[in-house]
Amino acid sequence: MERIYRIILEQHLRRLNAEVTLAAWSSFAPGSSLGCSRPHGYKLVYVTKGTCWFEVDGKRALFKPGTLSMLPAGTEQSCGVSGTEPVEAYWAQFDANLGDTELIGMLKLPVCVDVGGDPDIVRLFEAMIESFNDSAITSVLRSKAALYEVLARFLEKCRVDEKAIANMDLFVRLGNVLDYIDRHLADNLTLEELAKMAYLHPNYFVSLFKNLIGLPPIHYVNMRRLEKARKLLEETDIHVSEIAAAVGMQNHYLSRLFKQHTGLSPTRYRKLYGGRKALTADATRPAGGPHVSAANPVLPGGTASEADVPGQRPVVPCNGSAVPGEGPFVPGQGPAVPERVLPKDATAGKAGLADAAADSDFPERSPVPAATGTGGAGYGFRPD
Repeated sequence: MERIYRIILEQHLRRLNAEVTLAAWSSFAPGSSLGCSRPHGYKLVYVTKGTCWFEVDGKRALFKPGTLSMLPAGTEQSCGVSGTEPVEAYWAQFDANLGDTELIGMLKLPVCVDVGGDPDIVRLFEAMIESFNDSAITSVLRSKAALYEVLARFLEKCRVDEKAIANMDLFVRLGNVLDYIDRHLADNLTLEELAKMAYLHPNYFVSLFKNLIGLPPIHYVNMRRLEKARKLLEETDIHVSEIAAAVGMQNHYLSRLFKQHTGLSPTRYRKLYGGRKALTADATRPAGGPHVSAANPVLPGGTASEADVPGQRPVVPCNGSAVPGEGPFVPGQGPAVPERVLPKDATAGKAGLADAAADSDFPERSPVPAATGTGGAGYGFRPD
């Protein structure tokens, strides 16, 4: 069950687009509290002093110094100070396409995690505050960078409640579908076949799959095929035509799709990134990118000759994959294909890329209402 959890979360994070809408440091006196509200945006709160309580949809939790919390958007929230010590906290409100409250609830993400007295967390919140109050054109990039890092720290501390997920029939059925896809990448796969695996009507299956995974089934299958092709190019000497057959594509279709996503043909990709088994022997070469020299004139832009370079090819570590133990993630999405068929050759579909991209985009985000109130000390804001 951890695998399906990881896939769902990673696919949504790959498409995450978040923007800081408020950021501040606040201080609250003993006995103070804030009444119930339903904020439009998500909130990150990092407590540095004192103990406070937060109540989210009727469930209360105590936040102590070193606690980092993420409060979901659209939920009923209230908070107050516990004990006789004032509470000091950094916080940031952000708008994001993380998914609706139902999805967050299904993933069983905790409201808070313990990150300790990490000075980096303080630095990141202060960077968001500074960028939020900065009029420079690049301030939005700096605030996003700090926000994403804090989100990463939060998610890294989250633990999967496998027992709770294992009891969710929907996760079990979808997990079976993903396992089936991985075992049959070389075969023709139809929507009806996959929907039957999940005991769902095809139309409902497509909608559910896209909502949970973040991609339509068609695009997900193409992504997994490209991931497997990359892995085989990196770790084996199998001919490109054999790799195409192993992932259910004709040779010319794999080459076209592969170049569309990486900017390189399979042959050039193998020259640039292949030979991972020799990584240890090549460890003395400085890291940081492909080795380019007169003996190896293959450039990322694909301007070099197609001819193989004699001797050992240089090795470059590859990016992480969407699933543990599998090939690296291929950014973007595969071309659209007929609604009912997941093809194994290039002639299967003729729909445009614009249609495919439109099919997988998240809905346009709504603006976050302006904050009200002036709140605690410090930067003059506090959570509403």
